Amino acid sequence: MFGMLKEKLAGAASRLSGKTDLLEGIAAGGILVSAADGELESEEVAVLIEALCANETLSKAFTDTQISGIVDKMIKKASPNAAGKIGMVGKIALEREVAEVKNKSSAEDREVMLAVLVDVASADGDIEPAEKAMINKIAAKLGFGAVV
Repeated sequence: MFGMLKEKLAGAASRLSGKTDLLEGIAAGGILVSAADGELESEEVAVLIEALCANETLSKAFTDTQISGIVDKMIKKASPNAAGKIGMVGKIALEREVAEVKNKSSAEDREVMLAVLVDVASADGDIEPAEKAMINKIAAKLGFGAVV
């Protein structure tokens, strides 16, 4: 399925333009993946924003300012504590954003979301087991089977 997801990214920018619900879901999913190891670190947020801004599809559909603004909005929803840990309330808020994507986006857009999350998780060269588990959990919420 991973190979098919990569193919979905081509030509998706025009469809995504203006779909902030989808960008919010992608950002929320990215934060969940980044925090899968138990804490959300500022370095991980920087990598998330950089990966989203560098993503060929998203960078054509949204400006860097829009992307970083949406990521900041999702971080506020996550309500991480001083140690960078996201509590249950924050996780639920982010998972709701992901669930909205399933309800408001096409299957193709949901596949694009998963491809972006895989790109974010692999930005440091390797997808860790906790990140794989979170990506697959998100894939299930979006109505798909395991991705990684």
